[in-house]
Amino acid sequence: MKVEEYLKNYLNSKNSLAHAKHVEEISLKIYTDFRNIFPKNDLLDFKNAQKLISYSALLHDIGTFLSPSLLKPHNKVGSKLVMENKIDDLSEKETEIVALCIRYHRGSKPKKNHRKFNVLDEKSKNTIKAISSILRLADALDGMHLQNVENIVLTYDFDESILTLQAQTGIINSRGIKGVFDKKKALFEDFFKLKICLKDV
Repeated sequence: MKVEEYLKNYLNSKNSLAHAKHVEEISLKIYTDFRNIFPKNDLLDFKNAQKLISYSALLHDIGTFLSPSLLKPHNKVGSKLVMENKIDDLSEKETEIVALCIRYHRGSKPKKNHRKFNVLDEKSKNTIKAISSILRLADALDGMHLQNVENIVLTYDFDESILTLQAQTGIINSRGIKGVFDKKKALFEDFFKLKICLKDV
């Protein structure tokens, strides 16, 4: 199935599609800035990186169409949907990576007892952790589905070893975005071994 078909069939509102595209935009910006700051960091050096990030971001909420309630978490439903239907212009392994990035964009982090994750090679596991950690940041920044977080820039203080994500918005503190961001940044910090903070500019 083409990505466009997934979006047409499983994102059932304009707001859901706008959110997906905004998360894609934020995710790619975080990826690009991070690569520019740390050009030798091989944790983000994987084949078709931008396509895998783009597809994972666009499809991260497709499970909400089939599971609008909390009885079946939409990340797991969306992951299963992609696993069972494949993505036309990706290999089987790349499709699996996208499916697991959808799985881990929220909820628990990848664990050793997660069978579908654990059977993969280390390179694929690292790709999933990298993309999922970026997705969590991007999804947190548009947690209200309002698409009003813009002008995102990453900077790094090499003396303090702190990565700062600056975003132009007036709602970070008043709407609780910072609290959600601080909760969802754990995978990013654990995987990349650095601290990240959010700053409103």
